[in-house]
Amino acid sequence: MNWQKLDRTETAKIIQRVGQTPDGALFSSTTSEATVAELPFYRGIMLLRLTNYATLPSFSLDFLSDGTSFYLLDGSPGPIQKVAARGALNLTERNVADYVDFFFRHVTTEEGDIYLIRDPDTLPFLDSLSLDQQIQIKRRHSEVTSAYNRDDDTFSVQADLYFAGTLLKATLTVQADGGIEVSNHAMLLGDQGRDGNGNGAHTGRM
Repeated sequence: MNWQKLDRTETAKIIQRVGQTPDGALFSSTTSEATVAELPFYRGIMLLRLTNYATLPSFSLDFLSDGTSFYLLDGSPGPIQKVAARGALNLTERNVADYVDFFFRHVTTEEGDIYLIRDPDTLPFLDSLSLDQQIQIKRRHSEVTSAYNRDDDTFSVQADLYFAGTLLKATLTVQADGGIEVSNHAMLLGDQGRDGNGNGAHTGRM
């Protein structure tokens, strides 16, 4: 993700506006930095990161923002759903995987953390696995693919996931409003699906 640092004037304006939210008091224009990044699946919405360097260690909060409204990414799906309800979500076959990756990075589900595995070498827990497991993961890893389903206006994403403590090959159905459902097809390090029949479990909408 390409972050762009805002100058002092723009940072002060942003902090003044964020100051009207419950989390705004945590930042000061003299001790904080603002950076923004574009998200390919949103229209008119940027990812804003405010970092407070007055504390040790420093801390950051991320927001979705159009420059006027600010939605704190607090680990729940609510902020992402609110932005989608505004009509700002613009999913395509080219960016839907980026959206899924973004969603899982910023939302903690009932199943816990979920990682979209694009590169096995970036798995945070790879070193904790045996050498044989590491080799198997890299050998069986598949590139993320996506397709648009015109009949029901959804996207299908085929990907490897770290899901509920398990490595899976899964199908994700992404609704036009950003809702995600996961179908577990097969264990990444085994031949059977999680239900023992190769079909895997199905989660509810996220």
